Amino acid sequence: MLTAEEVLKVAKLANLRISEREVAKTAHDLSAILGHIEQLGKLNTADVPPTSHVIGVENVFREDAVTAHFDHAKSLANAPAQAKNYFSVPRIIE
Repeated sequence: MLTAEEVLKVAKLANLRISEREVAKTAHDLSAILGHIEQLGKLNTADVPPTSHVIGVENVFREDAVTAHFDHAKSLANAPAQAKNYFSVPRIIE
């Protein structure tokens, strides 16, 4: 079980403010978490391949391919302002 001093030190390192009332509950909760981590450390994972995700994740993006695009002149026709064949926008940085 973590001590109140250890909890306060962790809270200070994490830049968290916890009240005196929360110290005991936080000590209990953090001790439980550390207990679970300790149990996980005892497991034999020699035959478990390393993974980056718990579940199977696949790319949901489409393949990158050249496709038809908007006609340049047609796009500029809808622009409120244009200059040198480009969209013209108001300056936002002085």
